[in-house]
Amino acid sequence: MEKLPCLPVKITDKQWADKLQDGSVFMRSLYEYGSWSSIERSQAGDNTMKSGVQGDIMEGVVRRVDPKVGDDFFSLFPDDLRAVMKDAFYIDQNFYQFCNIYCMYGLTYLSAEQKFEVPDKQLKEFGDTAVIIYNPNEFLNRILGCLYKQYGDNINFKIDEVHYYPNDYYGNLDEFCKIESYAWQNEIRMRVALLDENATIIDENGQTRKQLIRNTAPITVEIGDIRDISVQIPTSDLLDLKLPPIIQPPTIVM
Repeated sequence: MEKLPCLPVKITDKQWADKLQDGSVFMRSLYEYGSWSSIERSQAGDNTMKSGVQGDIMEGVVRRVDPKVGDDFFSLFPDDLRAVMKDAFYIDQNFYQFCNIYCMYGLTYLSAEQKFEVPDKQLKEFGDTAVIIYNPNEFLNRILGCLYKQYGDNINFKIDEVHYYPNDYYGNLDEFCKIESYAWQNEIRMRVALLDENATIIDENGQTRKQLIRNTAPITVEIGDIRDISVQIPTSDLLDLKLPPIIQPPTIVM
């Protein structure tokens, strides 16, 4: 699909929006969002992950299988059980849950129509305040600079749009994939995997690789005040596209 230019927006409660503009970028582990922690969150009455908004049991799915067709594993299930299965998938246990992520909304600019796309009203579920990053390249430079300062070259970093797959899709997936019912979030995601410089493995290509640190604790990247590259507005203004003059159409550099 054609990539459209967009500006990253963090939608959250006012206190956390202020923290972000102060320079604190708080990254939770993917473990906290997915099925790995869903049972303990439920038992503890933990509402920090909003069901259907942030928490998603499909996080970490690496392959989705049609239960009517099956595969070498699911075909071993009794026919009467497979007949009532609504979904079948494999969840990664070795990598994704130990990655830290930072999620933002992509305020998309429709170049052909010369206007921003109207955000979905459901976004208000994330919080009452929106921080629009109007210089995303500088924001990313500061993130990467501080990650290097804190962890050296012991990180595996990736940023991408989240890709939304339809209900009838079966096949491979990664940590930047979510089912299409979440498409209203139009998410941009940064993913950070921390590596152990003192522990290495030899991969299938004979290359020496640092091992992943298997820790689900959150990390905070302190990048300094970002009020020079961002602006804070009420979420209601974002949803109505009441944007301050400093917000200009983004561009894609080819």
